[in-house]
Amino acid sequence: MLDMASRYNLCPRRARLLLAVMLLALFYGTVSGAQQTPPAADYAGSELCGFCHAEELAQFQKTAMAVLLDEKYPLEQRGCEACHGPGNAHVEAMSEATDEEATRRAAQLIYSFTRGSVQENTARCQACHRQDEKQRLYARSRHLGAGVSCVECHSPHRLNPAASPARPPGALGDRFSVPERPAEREWLNNSLLREKQPDLCYSCHRDIEAQFQLPVRHRVNEGVVQCADCHNPHGSISASELRAVGTEACYSCHVEKRGPFVFEHAASRVEGCTACHTPHGSINRQLLKRRQDRQLCIECHTAPEALAVPHPRLGFQAAGECTRCHIDVHGSNYQRQFLR
Repeated sequence: MLDMASRYNLCPRRARLLLAVMLLALFYGTVSGAQQTPPAADYAGSELCGFCHAEELAQFQKTAMAVLLDEKYPLEQRGCEACHGPGNAHVEAMSEATDEEATRRAAQLIYSFTRGSVQENTARCQACHRQDEKQRLYARSRHLGAGVSCVECHSPHRLNPAASPARPPGALGDRFSVPERPAEREWLNNSLLREKQPDLCYSCHRDIEAQFQLPVRHRVNEGVVQCADCHNPHGSISASELRAVGTEACYSCHVEKRGPFVFEHAASRVEGCTACHTPHGSINRQLLKRRQDRQLCIECHTAPEALAVPHPRLGFQAAGECTRCHIDVHGSNYQRQFLR
């Protein structure tokens, strides 16, 4: 390092920085060289895949992904082999297989998402989808941390599934009606999800499903709001995988609560909307955490009978609701105390 610094007339700090850059360039050059694309002769083409996997290929060709792969990849890497890797060795081995053992060995010669680990499956999808700002954070998402890979929710070639056992309807299932579209159309229009929202999310998040059965809730079961409107299942820098930081996720719909206000309610800026509201469902009006407003207010503010609150000393009724007088609880442009 001292020789480099003296040779190029650099200070030791800059010499260390230059050495680090050179090492990184050498490392990434070695990695890229080790991961070079296989030669074109190793690819068989999707047409040959269709001889055995006709239904999968027919379904895949209906998707937008099939069109995008044709535009992005060279001729020999399009279609099935863009995700499953070169398949010529697999095709030749399958055509020569004469017994069950040979067929099993031939099946190992191409990548299968049913055999791959969560990390391997995710890496294959992220090879393309890390360019999308909504999906590039999947490496730090809670789903991947829980061992959920992309193919657990998405299916690039969904086949008509067998009739699944009928799920018992929710507690409010007979109170509303959601228009039903053909399953294939739902699949093509909703990011190739194996099942439409919120049923897909409920299959793991049973506790959240129970909250959406409460009488006061966001209209998720009715199809007016979807889980992905608030949460990013592919990872986020905010808590609970929200699409926006803090209260911005709520403000995307409740724009009248955003402000800015001359006099702001500190709770909405410090803790956010969840200081008073439960986001999924509640037995209280307006998704409040408490049945009575004053019980919610005194969680932060001093009890009405204390000396710091003037109501009893001035003869006002302290047992009423705070919002009878303090109506602009989210913020006001006129009153510091949010009065009428």
